[in-house]
Amino acid sequence: MQPTTTRVLLVDDDQGDLEMIRVMLSQAEHGQFKVDWVATYEEALDAFEKGEHDVYFVDYFLEDRTGLDLLREAQRRGISAPLIMLTGRGSREVDMKALEAGAADYLVKGLIDPAALERSIRHAMERTRSARALRESEERHRSMFEHLPVGLYRNAPDGTFMDANPALVRILGYPEREALEHRYSRDFFVHPDDRERFWSLLEQYGVVRGFESSLRRPDGVPFRVRNTARLHRNEKGELLYVEGTLEDATEAQAATAAPLEDDGAFRAVVDDSASGIALLDLEGRIIATNPAFAHTFSFRGDPMEGHLLAELLDEQDRSPFLRELEGLSRGDRTHLDAERRFLGQDGGPFWARTTAVLIRDGEGKPGHLVVVLDATVQG
Repeated sequence: MQPTTTRVLLVDDDQGDLEMIRVMLSQAEHGQFKVDWVATYEEALDAFEKGEHDVYFVDYFLEDRTGLDLLREAQRRGISAPLIMLTGRGSREVDMKALEAGAADYLVKGLIDPAALERSIRHAMERTRSARALRESEERHRSMFEHLPVGLYRNAPDGTFMDANPALVRILGYPEREALEHRYSRDFFVHPDDRERFWSLLEQYGVVRGFESSLRRPDGVPFRVRNTARLHRNEKGELLYVEGTLEDATEAQAATAAPLEDDGAFRAVVDDSASGIALLDLEGRIIATNPAFAHTFSFRGDPMEGHLLAELLDEQDRSPFLRELEGLSRGDRTHLDAERRFLGQDGGPFWARTTAVLIRDGEGKPGHLVVVLDATVQG
């Protein structure tokens, strides 16, 4: 397989430097290079616009301008390819100014050899690729943050909002994100006891999943939410921020009431059953459980609501279960019946007969899942 040719542009008003760079790169051991040359600031700008090169070498002295001027203009135009500053004499002041202006490296002409030149190019391109990948990743995550239908937030230790996505702004009933800038999360709770209980669980466990409480919108109307949050601390244990998700649980509460709460006799049977029974949403997240289910996994006061059922499975059984659950949630099937390995109170696996049944809503669409566990043999 032929090595990729790296396209290099030298910006230098001394053609002798062009020959030096070409000779050195012709001796490179780990790559092939094609070197082009322009002599002026304006020609360099034209080359930037074309974007045909992988790396640029910029001489410090360019007629009536300096390479620093060119570096700053390249940065202003958003040039993504790395630029390496060349100078005839070493100067820490120029070195620092070049790096501040966006140079990927700084080389003194009389102190470089073919290996050092090739190494500088390789490292500059690797850093640029890493920075681009990080930037693209951040952009993807930001896009997800902005478009997810679930409310996402990050709060400072004093409760002020550091960040909030559009869904959270809508759920809380505000017209725009800026309206939350001077609001405190604690002020949204209708009942102070809910706020105290939420923070008590959060400080005890570091995370709270599916915590339900009533909040109040600006118009004074209360509504139910489901809150999942996590504390983030620094190395000293100091609180940096709280990050979490918020869902409007008012509609969900009405939808889930029927299968578990409308019929008191049915609820009593569920609570007294020796089999573990859980109600899940279509993503496999636990909405409610009976005592036998909670006891099987011994959550010790940490509410099970909000956990994914897949988290309770032995790692080897998670992927097959998630594939089957996806088909069940779409309505491709109405029930699943299988032996599965779960992680018990002591962290060890045990086998349980697992029956999962799809519950449809009033319109016949998939609504919820009911899962029944009957423990069999310890594994």
